[in-house]
Amino acid sequence: MSLWGDSAINAFVNLTPSSPWAMRVAEQWKGLPFGKYLQQPAPTRKRALSGPHEPTDGSLWQRFNLFSMTEVECRPYDQPWSLFLSRLPLDVRIIIYEMVLGNMHFHVESGTPQSRIFHIVCTQPDTIGEPSHSCHHLNVHRPSSAPRDEYREASGLLPLLVTCRMVYSECIHILYSTNSFQFTSNHAAFRFLKTMIPSHRVQSIRHFRMTMRIPHHPHMNTRSKRDWAALWDFFENDMTGLQTLNLKLLLLHDTQQQIIKADDHAGSGWVEPMVLMATTTNRRRGCRVEVMTGGQTQDLSDVSVASESGNSICDDQEALNSACAILHSKIRLSLGGQG
Repeated sequence: MSLWGDSAINAFVNLTPSSPWAMRVAEQWKGLPFGKYLQQPAPTRKRALSGPHEPTDGSLWQRFNLFSMTEVECRPYDQPWSLFLSRLPLDVRIIIYEMVLGNMHFHVESGTPQSRIFHIVCTQPDTIGEPSHSCHHLNVHRPSSAPRDEYREASGLLPLLVTCRMVYSECIHILYSTNSFQFTSNHAAFRFLKTMIPSHRVQSIRHFRMTMRIPHHPHMNTRSKRDWAALWDFFENDMTGLQTLNLKLLLLHDTQQQIIKADDHAGSGWVEPMVLMATTTNRRRGCRVEVMTGGQTQDLSDVSVASESGNSICDDQEALNSACAILHSKIRLSLGGQG
């Protein structure tokens, strides 16, 4: 029954006379809300401007494709009449692009799973990690980013990006790699990452923050286990440019009670994908992973280091089990559990 699709579960709820009872039963077989996005393939729509602009960028195959393009519209035109593009060297232009497009925190949101995704620039970046941070009201009005709109909240990003193909090709990578992206809903985050932008732009994102609502325990059933493992696999293997990952987990009361009552060693299986991802990415590229529960932030890299230093003679599996138990204990205590 754990392999039922969402359509079958919804049909069961709709056809049952007692909807509250049916919803309680169906909840046992549902996966996590981001699972349907992670299971779908990446966008296949071709984007002529998304390739590397410089021949030195990308793989040898990409360089060959760049030089062998037959369609004129796929390549930017030389613009000798533009003093900015013809007189300034590329490294100077990159510095200018970073000053205009970089070092910002974007709050990204959408009202419903079907509505348009929009963003505003954070006005209080120094407090972005604090629980009281509230510099935006995304659910009230959608700020405009159109070139001619006179909105105070407009980001001003689009005018530069649509100036010409040459500018777009040179600076689009900077937009994703030098800014921090923060999401407050599962549907906005994973629609953005899985359906809106190409996979190589996902790889460019370095700083990612998210408030993630978990409707039930991540290991409540087979589908939830699959979705939870797929989430951390996505962070590790799809978002390969990540340097900082900060997740705030919002857990329902029943889920909190399950964690509080569980033994730290026996019940720590659900934190294993988190520890594995944090350990692997920290070794590969120095990525820092933080998870907030109950108002307390846990640095997963520190948990792994503490476990390894305290178990110098044990093998990798024992070190992993110890790190998972330590992290589970910290999460349990943050939720009000006893020491």
